[in-house]
Amino acid sequence: MDADRWHGTSTMPPAYKLIKERGLDKHLTELEAYGLTILTPEEIGEPDLLERTREAVLRIAEARTGVRHDIDTGAHGSMDVVGSNDSQYLLFSFLEEDPVFEEIIQHRMTLPIIDYYLGEDCQLSSLTCFIKWQNEQGYGPNLGLHNDSGLYRAGPLPGRPHVFNTNWILTDYTLDNGAFCIVPGSHKLCRHPKPGEGVEDAVPVEAPAGSVLVFHGNVWHGAFPRKNPGLRLSINAYYCGGHYRAQESFRGRISEAMVARNGERFQQLVGYDDIWGFSDARGPMSWYKRAS
Repeated sequence: MDADRWHGTSTMPPAYKLIKERGLDKHLTELEAYGLTILTPEEIGEPDLLERTREAVLRIAEARTGVRHDIDTGAHGSMDVVGSNDSQYLLFSFLEEDPVFEEIIQHRMTLPIIDYYLGEDCQLSSLTCFIKWQNEQGYGPNLGLHNDSGLYRAGPLPGRPHVFNTNWILTDYTLDNGAFCIVPGSHKLCRHPKPGEGVEDAVPVEAPAGSVLVFHGNVWHGAFPRKNPGLRLSINAYYCGGHYRAQESFRGRISEAMVARNGERFQQLVGYDDIWGFSDARGPMSWYKRAS
């Protein structure tokens, strides 16, 4: 079907044209059915992106913990941060520490899907790295199952998501490597899981390093414990609609060099021109202008 010839396509999300051009339309079908889809390394199409991202993560992890990490042996440091436990810790607030992260958050093969669901005014809500190691307990028997629609603490969730997530896989996902898991189709329930609910229906998402998981904000997901030696590394680039509250603030962290090497879409993603949250008598103006 040649949708480009339809007169009514002006009412369709502009991102859909990019999705069609880049062969991503099959992923929309999977997202509707399962709540998750996998972009393969071949679809991402940048073999060096995996290595550059992994090197950046390991460098930051060593700098913050003082311990040299090793993917094969599992050598790792630790940090007392939100989400840390005996099987993992998280890295937060690192967008500005390497240009490779700027590439990830606006990648040509993932951002059109995000824009399709959240709108082209959506923003980056947070950028988080998970570093996991061998531990039979992991998140425990409930697998940490949750959805990402945390702003809706009570009542039914909207069928149209207000958040969407991507999980950039930096080491192979297998069951014994502590794979990400989902409850397929759970996004259609439009509610949070009850404690222990969904565990029997959870399936591992197995995919090679260099793949990217894209998933609906309502889908129930978690992770199996890592049973094998070594480290499991991944990055979540998490997005929200432009009229929702972002998790992470990028104010004051975006340098002139970052602005110069990226386009307007990058500035929009990080709220560079966001006028809200003002606290001075001049009223609403972009935060980067407020210091002048």
